[in-house]
Amino acid sequence: MPRAGNAAKQTILTMAALALALAPSARAQYVGNVDTSKSKGPTLRATAVLEYTGDLEKPTASRLVPIAVWDGERYQPGGLYMAQPVPLTVLTGTQYVLEDAGTPKGLFDVKAAADVNGSWIAIGNYQKPPTPKEAKLKASRHPPVIVDDSKPHFAHVPTGDTKEGATSAKAENSAPPVDPDRPTLHQRSGEQSGGQNTEATNPAPPIDPDRPVLREPAKPAAGAQQQASNNGAPETVTQAVDPNRPHLEYGKPSEQESLGAPEKVIATLAGPQPEIEQIAAVSDAATRQPHSYEYSWSSPEDEKKMQGEVEAVAQQLLAASEPKPFGEVKRVSSHRRSKSRKAAKPAKPTLPTLADEQFKAYELSYGGGATLVFSATEGQGAAARYITLIAQPDFNGTPIVLFKQITSERDLNIVPRMKLIDAVDTDADNRAELIFALENNTGRHYAIYRVADGAAEQVFASGS
Repeated sequence: MPRAGNAAKQTILTMAALALALAPSARAQYVGNVDTSKSKGPTLRATAVLEYTGDLEKPTASRLVPIAVWDGERYQPGGLYMAQPVPLTVLTGTQYVLEDAGTPKGLFDVKAAADVNGSWIAIGNYQKPPTPKEAKLKASRHPPVIVDDSKPHFAHVPTGDTKEGATSAKAENSAPPVDPDRPTLHQRSGEQSGGQNTEATNPAPPIDPDRPVLREPAKPAAGAQQQASNNGAPETVTQAVDPNRPHLEYGKPSEQESLGAPEKVIATLAGPQPEIEQIAAVSDAATRQPHSYEYSWSSPEDEKKMQGEVEAVAQQLLAASEPKPFGEVKRVSSHRRSKSRKAAKPAKPTLPTLADEQFKAYELSYGGGATLVFSATEGQGAAARYITLIAQPDFNGTPIVLFKQITSERDLNIVPRMKLIDAVDTDADNRAELIFALENNTGRHYAIYRVADGAAEQVFASGS
């Protein structure tokens, strides 16, 4: 029994020592009070394309096609994100900023939405961007006068003060010569030398006519006083009624916006239309500083030279990928060619003629250089072929192709035609991506391409 008691006592002491040893480490792991109210949610940024015909400010018909929503980690389908049943991207009241290479061109307010063939499309109104008001500075009628008061000034000591007489005499002897431009005090005429007059010795400065003046408000009439007292406001407060303030009335408003059926308005832009115009649109909860992604050339000649080089590359790629006629067979001679006969040089391929050329240069990131996008058409009708290139110039200014897509009119349902929309910052990282419209014989959808590390890849594509 004594041995068991000693063993129990030793075990308790060991546990206590371990608790004391672990106490500092546990105390060191405490991070303090965490304020969960300041935690921020994910960065949501919606990207869409506004399709319209006519003028942008007063279009004949327009509809907003949502593409994707960046939730902070990945892209989500814009036509399905948080649909209950209407997706978040096309809820009534959502406002988009229309951009051209990052420069705002206006606002688009969503008014209604509809599900057309499994895709949610919105309609709304265009608004001009608000112009910032600049405060104009007015010149003062009395500009300030700068006075050099850097030199010290000594106070006058009366002659009767014997204690400080010697000190003041030494100070006067060691003092520098008096500045003739320093201000001096003059006694007014008629004042007593004894200093009985309490007014200031200097004349009063002129009164500034622009200074604010406190005035007593006019007292309202008896009826106004009674109304003010009923409203709980002081009697001396005057409240000017805004003539443009809204009024609440019963019944239907006299001027009500008529949008019509969303399905009918949206259906007017369905299918491939050559005359349709497109502009990128973004919606973000945060207010971000606009930034232009358009590349600035040093001279117009450099831009034309680079466009010519990219055009030559596109012609060579089209010539190399030209399909051969069906049933063409290469003939092989049965007799052995004599050694004296020289081999015929292969004929140079004829470069095709390009039409509908589109050349754009963007600076997708700060100091990232130029990113070139070129698209063109060769041929007409059923024999038409389409090419789209994404390239970047190297150190010598030679365009290096990062991405190419060649398709023909008969292969559109397999390989769609790519049309550039714009460069847009789709994931709120101050770096732009490229948005393309992918068109085939039945319709179109949109895709986002990211250019980084000398390559271009598709990161998201909406449903066709």
